[in-house]
Amino acid sequence: MTSNIAAPHLEGRPRATGPMPNHSQGAGGRSTAERVALIGLFSLAVLYTLYLARDLLLPVFLALLLSLLLRPLVKALRRLRIPEVVSAIFLVALLLAGLVGAAFSLTEPATSWIKRAPVVMREMEFKLGDLRDSIESARRASHQIEQMAAAADDEAQAVIVRGPTLAEQVLTQTQVVVAQAFIVLVLLFFFLAGGRSMLEQVMGSMTNLEARIHYATIAGTVQKNIAAYLATVTLINTALGLLTAGIMTVLGMPNPGLWGVMVALLNFIPYLGSGVSLVVIGVVSALTFDDLLQIAAPPLAFLVLTAIEGNFVTPMIVGRRLTLNPIGVFLTILFWGWLWGIPGALMAVPILAVFKILCDAHKPLHPLGALLGGKPGM
Repeated sequence: MTSNIAAPHLEGRPRATGPMPNHSQGAGGRSTAERVALIGLFSLAVLYTLYLARDLLLPVFLALLLSLLLRPLVKALRRLRIPEVVSAIFLVALLLAGLVGAAFSLTEPATSWIKRAPVVMREMEFKLGDLRDSIESARRASHQIEQMAAAADDEAQAVIVRGPTLAEQVLTQTQVVVAQAFIVLVLLFFFLAGGRSMLEQVMGSMTNLEARIHYATIAGTVQKNIAAYLATVTLINTALGLLTAGIMTVLGMPNPGLWGVMVALLNFIPYLGSGVSLVVIGVVSALTFDDLLQIAAPPLAFLVLTAIEGNFVTPMIVGRRLTLNPIGVFLTILFWGWLWGIPGALMAVPILAVFKILCDAHKPLHPLGALLGGKPGM
């Protein structure tokens, strides 16, 4: 009975003649959305980790970059049958001696300028002439605001007065830098002494011969291109620093070696580094000389020097090895500078270069590699 009644009832329903609905499409859509969400969450987690662990990751990244820079020297010494451990000890000791020598020679003038920092604004105010009255008015207004704030909250004002001085803050940061430099040197030794064997062990663990060859090629390309880039840029910046120190000596600037080292280091930051150096040299020149021509000579000389370096020397030499999109370079400097400060800005371009090489090595990422600049290097 049940079957006889059900049959007419079922016959009254329209029969589906088309394909059955594909529920996997809806699931696939949800899966795509989930993948996008997971990628976004993973990216945020990576950024948070990079920021939170910057004190730990900074020495690691810097040691890796230095190991890429010094790896060709280790290879050259290995051809002379010198063990990698001995080569690593020699190179790290040489680097340490250079850092200690530079610290001893530059600490005194740098400390002197840091102690003069509170006086610099007053001297600049006096040198600016016509703008002095405006600055004085602004300072009087600021002083009145400070007095009003002090009357409203004496305790808060006392806390501000008893805060650490600029010299104390610099001393604290110097201790942190020294500790991180020690970690960098230790990691650099391990990377130079055992980097090749670690890479061989990783490649040897791969069972797929094609994958082993592919990733070995990527590692070789990264090492070769980044080492050549870092070595070339280091030589260019060193020459720029030496020329700057020589010109500052001729023009009578105080502490020319300090400004040469500053220029050489800041020039690792494209675009921004030379601008900061120009401002510092201009301020020091204004504080040192009284004649307008003498004041203008040091910054103008440095401007000509850095213009020649930035527009002719570096593009002609570095551009043949590694071409990067200027917009990508600028955004990368801003990102790593925001994330890790000045050390991040110094390492931004090498990090971008490594990322571009990795994009060029993987076909799905070729459009991104082309966007970053140049043609694929693999």
